[in-house]
Amino acid sequence: MRWDGWIRQGRARLAAAALCAAAALALGCGDDTDGSAGATSGGSGGADGAGCLDARSHDALFSLVDPAWCAVAVYRTDEELGFASVTWGRHGGPMLARTDAEGAVEIVRLTPPDGADGALAAARTTVDVGIPDGAFLGGQAVDLPFFGWTAISWTRAFPDTRGELVLIEDRAVAKRYEVNGFFAAAAVEGRLLHTGLSPLGDPAAGPNGLYAADRCGAAGQDARLVPEGDASCAEPAAVGAWGDSSGPVAADLRGNVFAVLPSADGTQQARGFAASAIARGAGPAEGDVLFSLPGSGMSLAALAPEQGAPGLLVFQPSDPATYEALAPVAVAFSDDGGRVRADGSPAPLLELATAGTSLSLLADEANRLWIGGPLPSGGFLFAVAVRR
Repeated sequence: MRWDGWIRQGRARLAAAALCAAAALALGCGDDTDGSAGATSGGSGGADGAGCLDARSHDALFSLVDPAWCAVAVYRTDEELGFASVTWGRHGGPMLARTDAEGAVEIVRLTPPDGADGALAAARTTVDVGIPDGAFLGGQAVDLPFFGWTAISWTRAFPDTRGELVLIEDRAVAKRYEVNGFFAAAAVEGRLLHTGLSPLGDPAAGPNGLYAADRCGAAGQDARLVPEGDASCAEPAAVGAWGDSSGPVAADLRGNVFAVLPSADGTQQARGFAASAIARGAGPAEGDVLFSLPGSGMSLAALAPEQGAPGLLVFQPSDPATYEALAPVAVAFSDDGGRVRADGSPAPLLELATAGTSLSLLADEANRLWIGGPLPSGGFLFAVAVRR
């Protein structure tokens, strides 16, 4: 069973993704000169005018409202993504987790072709994780930058939100840890971060927040995420607690971490944690508030500051009354002096071709923004966007 069932039962947040309006895909060599000014600052790998595709290459899904941005590649897949939260994999492309017809977990890795257009090649790995009847597979598969592990999770149906984090290596389960309400995850070197209701190893529900578990041991030598008596390795613990429900978390290439957690009053707050404050071995931290918005949201991507340009946090919120996906917004940030500071308020970055379309937002190893969503004729489109 997929995580959307759990979300509907426990939080009632997600609406089914709407299909985009019908439009032909056409590639050209012109610039993507959409609309009015929006989120006009933020870093990602640049592209010259010749590298920008015609806006028609992705206008069945979205249009960029910030003229400083353009798409430099578009890729398609016929894989069924459903409600999966797509992440960037170590293979160099998007990845997701889903259950197959027999209930095993299938990890799908999508690899882009050479060039700026074409079909994503899919590689599938099936792992028998042993998810109990009535429990739900978590929405993500996350490649950790240590031990060669891929993390997935499962959770029982609300209100019993106990579950497990499962670490996969070479098509088999390497480790598994009890946890409560595990929702979304990201990783930096030596540390796994997740939003949920407890640290790893603790099945009891605690405060909603951001939690951390550090790399312990060494690859091939009792690799693990708990100390087991090793004084050089910290116990999994809360980084910071806020909000009343869990939400997305993302890390940028510099090791900064971001999370957006909703509250019962209908608002949500984004916090950033500078790399030095969130690295392996760091203690609790309040983080820096970057913005507050009404509603909730599921998709979050962080582009790191680079070459004198600020970073950019991109987020797709949802309507607080209808839970319908809204157009993504972006806020620029800096990470100087051990702090993450927002440069202004969230501003529109792109406009949806069809209202309510849920997008997948992720950053690749080149610090580019991938924007994915369903096509009207079937299949799924990913566009790769950069600053000009």
